[in-house]
Amino acid sequence: MSAQAKAGVAPAANAQGWLQRTRELGPLIDGAAKVHEIDCELAPEVVAAMDRAGIFAMMVPSELRGAEAHPRDLIDVISELSYWDGSAGWYAHAVMTGGSVAGAFLGDRAVEAIFPGGRFVHAAGQAAPTGRAVREGEGYRISGRYSFGSGTPHAQYIVGGFVLHEGGEPVRGPGGQPVMLIGLAPRETVTFRGNWDVMGLRGTGSYDFTVNEQVLHEDFFHNPSAPVQRRGGTLYRMGFMALPCISHGAFAVGATRRILDEWRRFARTKVRADGKPASEMATFHRDIAVHLADARAAEAYFRDTFDSLFEAAGQGTITEDMRVDGRLSTSHAFVVAMRVAQAAYAACTTTALRNGSPIQRAFRDICAGNAHFLTAEQSLIDAGAVVAEAEGAMLVF
Repeated sequence: MSAQAKAGVAPAANAQGWLQRTRELGPLIDGAAKVHEIDCELAPEVVAAMDRAGIFAMMVPSELRGAEAHPRDLIDVISELSYWDGSAGWYAHAVMTGGSVAGAFLGDRAVEAIFPGGRFVHAAGQAAPTGRAVREGEGYRISGRYSFGSGTPHAQYIVGGFVLHEGGEPVRGPGGQPVMLIGLAPRETVTFRGNWDVMGLRGTGSYDFTVNEQVLHEDFFHNPSAPVQRRGGTLYRMGFMALPCISHGAFAVGATRRILDEWRRFARTKVRADGKPASEMATFHRDIAVHLADARAAEAYFRDTFDSLFEAAGQGTITEDMRVDGRLSTSHAFVVAMRVAQAAYAACTTTALRNGSPIQRAFRDICAGNAHFLTAEQSLIDAGAVVAEAEGAMLVF
């Protein structure tokens, strides 16, 4: 392993231009956004362009020819994609996190299948433990049904969460909690329901799916409560929830930035009864200033948190406060995103009401993203309980 990989630093060839490379895809992604809404999947040419740019492999360990990128580069890229189309940012981060699990934590047999010849064939799905696993020989007999399989339309390996069973009962860990495994099954052993018909993030193709009963070698599994890091460096030592938090928070940052820009664009072109554009109204000046400041403050908190976590992970000095900040800064990015989105939608009146409006699309995408368990109300409650030192308070990170 190179010193660069041990340190968790992105290869220099990638680090010099991630944001610019992603920004160049913006017009393609923006132009396809309306089609994404209709088809409920990303256009193949958009997926191919992101793949050629190396975006899907940004969280893959460098020794597997991935970028193993620094959190600031991950935030730059996911937020930029989400600016152009929330579905593109959400889809991309789902595949990116699949690559991190597969590359850093799975066994050699799985790596040979998922990264043939150093090429990431994409992995995505749903890690919620709604499946069942039973030990059998050198592997596990698994099956399960899942919802919200973001990033799966082009993925060749499908992520599922499985509760380990023995003798018909869940196996429990040292703390009494059921043991959960994350497994990656070949696409041909999975049945997709084709039922993604939703309000927001329509282009993600987050279909329900069933992992059909099969026996899969143990190399294709990862125990998140007792992780064994096999490859890569600092990026994978920040905590099990760190990369999902980076992914979701960056989406919120980018989608918020877009709706603010669309609000300002609307105000410049909307002529009021006095013949002046809305952008000259004092109430608009007040509102846009407050919400822009909120958005920038939330982004700064979020970015600073993961810069600090990455540095501390490299030194082995992550504290409980840092873990709380990891979850809280991510959830707070969505609190602010929702606040800004609601204000922009209300201010843009009938323009935002019409289908096809970028304001409406960003509003719906933010609302849909905010429903995710990682950043929804319970996440704030859990973080607040830890901050308040409530009895039994615990935060997963």
